Amino acid sequence: MSTNKEHKPDVSPVVVETDLDRLRRDVYRSDMEKFKLLMDMFRKNALLKKAKITHK
Repeated sequence: MSTNKEHKPDVSPVVVETDLDRLRRDVYRSDMEKFKLLMDMFRKNALLKKAKITHK
C-alpha cells in the first residue's frame, strides 16, 4: 500500500467562448431551436421584471 496517494480530479479547462464564435455556431441551429431559445429568453425576462429586491 502506498501512503503517498494523490487524487487529481478530472477537471477540464474553462473554455471562454467569444461572441463571434457563439454566433458562428448558432447560425446552424434549426429554426425551432432558435424559436425555443427566444421564448425561453422572453419567459426569463418576464420573471425578472416581476422580481423585487429588498435589502434589510
